[in-house]
Amino acid sequence: MKLIHHQENSADFEGKQPLELLKNGQLLSLSAQKPAGLILQKPFHAEFIGPGSAIGGMFDLECTTMHALGTAELTVPETLNERQDAFQKRVTNIETMQKICEADAPLDRATKLLEMLCRQFCIEEIQTVSNEVLAKLVGVLPSTIATAWQQLPLEENQNSAPSDHVYGESQLAVA
Repeated sequence: MKLIHHQENSADFEGKQPLELLKNGQLLSLSAQKPAGLILQKPFHAEFIGPGSAIGGMFDLECTTMHALGTAELTVPETLNERQDAFQKRVTNIETMQKICEADAPLDRATKLLEMLCRQFCIEEIQTVSNEVLAKLVGVLPSTIATAWQQLPLEENQNSAPSDHVYGESQLAVA
């Protein structure tokens, strides 16, 4: 994961990890320039963050780990318009997950989640994220995610190279 910032802010981010920036309340956004996503794991749930969406600020202070899908780059939204656009995209991500969660049957929620993720990322990359974390995105048991994986057609999107991007308390130095 890469952190892109303007020259005048470089001292604020020197040597800090993305998770540390979130816990300090720094407002960032996931770059819209690259196809990427983040799964932010919190104590009792997880959130999916898509390209261009706001991350950090007061929303993600309790984030425990970050799982990157695709080539994730974090930027600093500096203007009011950049911040408003990032917040609107975050709201759109929340609304998308809310629509998935409207399905009554847990297996339907799990399947819809995996289908949504497979449209954007390759299966191998999504499988680097544990079933427990994926389950927290839509309020199901990890075993339900495992069952949904078994029902998912194998020919789903294969457009990205697999990666292993999990960032916890002491992982990943910001480039």
